[in-house]
Amino acid sequence: MDIGSQLRSLLEQDGITQKQLADALNISTTTLNGYIKNRRQPDAKTVIRLASYFNTTTDYIYGISTLREIASSPYSAEERHLVNIFRGIPEDKRPLYIETGRTFSNFGKKRKSPKVHL
Repeated sequence: MDIGSQLRSLLEQDGITQKQLADALNISTTTLNGYIKNRRQPDAKTVIRLASYFNTTTDYIYGISTLREIASSPYSAEERHLVNIFRGIPEDKRPLYIETGRTFSNFGKKRKSPKVHL
């Protein structure tokens, strides 16, 4: 199987659009579409990012292996998606992303009232 077929299959299996994947990888949809239609080939760095995004191996992306699953991951698909979003953020903006995440993680947590000793 070729890279384009693998990517089409992965997009379908995971229920994501080409635009969502292109945005997550910080590449243009035209570039991604070129990979999917086998008009262009991704460089090694992009293949590694694709494998990371889909939580698989580069061998699977290249069609060398038929086993999509890699050693079990402690992360859910949503957690992996957040990591991929983080990786696409410019390094100088990452602290803002982290702080925003901390803020959201504190929503709904009950604040403990200080105990008053009489």
